[in-house]
Formats: sequence, structure tokens, C-alpha cells
Amino acid sequence: MKKLATIILYVISTTSLLASETLFEKANDYYAAEKYEDAIIIYDSIQQNGLQSKELYYNIGNTYYKLNDWSNAILYYEKTLKLDANNEDALYNLKLVQLKIVDKIDTIPSLFFKKWFNTIILLLPFDSWAIISLILFWLSFILYFIRKVKILNLPIKIIISLFVFFVITFAFANKQFNQIEMQKSAIIFSSSVVAKSAPTLNANDLFTIHSGTKIIINDNIGEWLHIQLANGNKGWILMSHCKNI
Repeated sequence: MKKLATIILYVISTTSLLASETLFEKANDYYAAEKYEDAIIIYDSIQQNGLQSKELYYNIGNTYYKLNDWSNAILYYEKTLKLDANNEDALYNLKLVQLKIVDKIDTIPSLFFKKWFNTIILLLPFDSWAIISLILFWLSFILYFIRKVKILNLPIKIIISLFVFFVITFAFANKQFNQIEMQKSAIIFSSSVVAKSAPTLNANDLFTIHSGTKIIINDNIGEWLHIQLANGNKGWILMSHCKNI
């Protein structure tokens, strides 16, 4: 009975995947024919089925770009980069669409070693760093065991080096996970939003941001979000003004 249930679930999931692939191709055809509104409707139906991919998000971003919907274009390019931080096409198109929005926010310059460290971390996706880290851990453990039972007379330096590389790659995987997977960010969708000094409408006005601006979410209290901009400015806004990446 369990085997039959497994087969049925497999057939259903396979059918759903094939249907989504067919819809994806149809949406791409609409895009190629410059029927962007029709393409968006189909792309959205694929998302509603719970499917996500960097290809899907990238194509949605391109479609919104063609529709001059800068906020949604930025949102979906950012979603693409969340799945593939080194996607050159998404990075390039994101820079283009950011020229269309009101806010031009300068990022706080990083120290050279921090910038170098982040560049190395992004050379590989999180799961690749995690796999390499796991391989290095087990390899160092096995070699240590082999040396301990005197099957082979391995230099201890080799085992220590492998373990050090395990620690480094584990740190890279953990850092990227915290930076990309755990960090909460969003895109502003309201035409103009005033950030407050406290989570109340009666608080002092701090600064104004506009549609398309990316924010980092540090905390939330009820309907209020404590946000941070790339330039370090912090304040409170209502969550209804933005959409999560």
C-alpha cells in the first residue's frame, strides 16, 4: 500500500513538473511575441504551483522590465540572485533597472579584507561550500583513523591541513548562509515612504525612500519593520509598503 502511494505521489509530481515546463515555454513564447501581460499571467500561475527557479525569476524580472514596472523587475532580479549570487545577466539587468528609480543610495564602503573575503565566499553557492566542507571533514577523519591504527604512515601535517581547510570552507558556507539565506530583505512598492524614528505614526520623520529601493529588515513589531538601507540609515516603516525578496 505504501509503495502504491509513493508511485501515485511520484506520478502526480512528475505530471505537475511537466505541466509547469509546458507553461514556462508558453510564457516564454508570449514574451518573445512581446505579449508581456500574457507572459506574466502564466509565470505567476507557475509560482502559485509552488515552483521556483532562477530561470523563472529572471524571466519574470525581464518581463516586468519590459512593462516598465521597476519595483517588480528589481524584486525578481533580487530573487534570482538569492538563488544564484553570481548570475551575471541578473546582476547586469539589476544595475540597469536601478538607474530608473528615484533613490540612488550609495553603499557603505567595505574594508579591503572584508570585500576580498566576501568575493571569495560568493565564488561558489552555499550548497557547494557545504559539500566541500563535509568531504574535507570526513577525509581528514578517515586519514586520522588510518594513521592511528598504523595502516599507513601518513604525515600529521596532511591531516592538519585538511582539517584547517574544512574549518575554512565550513566558515564560508556558514557566512554565505547567514548573508543570503537568513538575511531578510525587501523591495519598497509604495511611491513614497517616510521612515520613522519609532514604530508609530506619531514618531519623528527620519528620511524618505521611494518605490524600487531595497531594504534590509532587522526586526519587526506588529505591522512595523525596523529597516536599514545600504548607506546605513535606519528607521521604521509599515510592512504594507514593501514585498519580501
